[in-house]
Amino acid sequence: MAWYRLFGSGNGATAAAPGPVEQSLALAAQAAEVEHAAAIARRWRAYHGQHPKPLRIRPGQLDDNVVVNYARVVVDKGVSFLFGADLRFELDEVSDTEAEAWLNACWRANRKRTLLQKLALNGAVAGHAFLKIVPVQGQPYPRLVVLDPALVTVTVAPDDHEFVLRYKIQYTAPDPRTGRPVTYRQIIEREGQTWQITDQRSVADSTAWQTVSQSTWPYTWPPIVDCQNLPCPNEYWGLSDLEDDLLQLNAAINFVLSNLNRIIRYHAHPKTWGRGFSANQLSFAVDETIVLPSPDASLQNLEMHSDLGSSVQLYQRLREALHEVSRVPEVATGKLENAGSLSGVALKILYQPLIEKTETKRCTYGDLLVELNRRLLALGGYGEENRTVLHWPALLPGDPESEAKTLLLWSQLGVSQDTLLQRLGLDPDLERQKREGTAAQLGDQMLAAFEKGL
Repeated sequence: MAWYRLFGSGNGATAAAPGPVEQSLALAAQAAEVEHAAAIARRWRAYHGQHPKPLRIRPGQLDDNVVVNYARVVVDKGVSFLFGADLRFELDEVSDTEAEAWLNACWRANRKRTLLQKLALNGAVAGHAFLKIVPVQGQPYPRLVVLDPALVTVTVAPDDHEFVLRYKIQYTAPDPRTGRPVTYRQIIEREGQTWQITDQRSVADSTAWQTVSQSTWPYTWPPIVDCQNLPCPNEYWGLSDLEDDLLQLNAAINFVLSNLNRIIRYHAHPKTWGRGFSANQLSFAVDETIVLPSPDASLQNLEMHSDLGSSVQLYQRLREALHEVSRVPEVATGKLENAGSLSGVALKILYQPLIEKTETKRCTYGDLLVELNRRLLALGGYGEENRTVLHWPALLPGDPESEAKTLLLWSQLGVSQDTLLQRLGLDPDLERQKREGTAAQLGDQMLAAFEKGL
């Protein structure tokens, strides 16, 4: 990845007469880019359950391969812990402002929870998440588009891998008029204090790019915001939830289970064998007695003497290793054996790896959302200095009765009602509006009753 970071491909600059060093660096950059795209494709195949089959199948032979898709379990559980519950944005912690109302309306128009789930899913698989802001003429709010990381190429500064110089979005699709395959690309490149957006296309049998449109993005920040899924220092791309070590563990589990399945199919049922007689001398009807034709004849069953305990134990150890490497404990997937009522401390200990992993993701994705909200409010005309406060939901389920008692003690100590409601996962502004509406409705009912003389 080092060559890819320092010499990112696709910058459009070509030397008049490249020497051997430049050619070597260009080839290294292209190889790194191809390797990165192949890694993303491999992880997506694993997520969709397209794992390689461990056992070879001869023509006419039954398929004994067993594929257990732990990759999807790991990714989905991480996404659910990060964005499974509603995340609230707040600008002013005291009152609801016009800018905050506009921001919430913008997120509602973009189906906030669904969009965040897709963003986190892309990041968990590819290791990096990209989101594009697309202003729509005649619409009050811009569109938020989750980009496929496999289609994005990023060029960064040679001395700062966090300083982006250029984004390139490239994909191939059929032309809606002719049906011929066409390669489209959009280049978003830094030009001083603004960004230049160039849309181009190239037909399948041509290597030339035709510029369709050019425009200037009049802000110091680009219309793309991105973040690492899990932090990876010294690199632009982040770490995926499905790195190669985890996929190899999943492949080893499938290999063990597939072998167990084949052994059981061949040897689980007893096989009857005999000697000292011919087959036509015996009758095995249900209502008949088996009589051997001579004293020297014998009839026995060939059975498995092993219960495959060592193989089952190996599978269990591999599964435990996978959960440890992925930091998704088995209890998070619903497996909780021989456990009674657990306290909050015990739950935190059991879920600690996943909690720590989610807290790390809250840092990376949280920075993305704070910056994204700042840019959205700038597009909405509310300035570029707004910084939202993120109110994340509780990670673990709790005991409502004990939590209520704790919050009651907090209230007696002087904690504000807004803070207490936020601890319960409620929206203080919404609850305040409901209380005011209920009070107004009760006042109208009392006034109507008074006028009727009741």
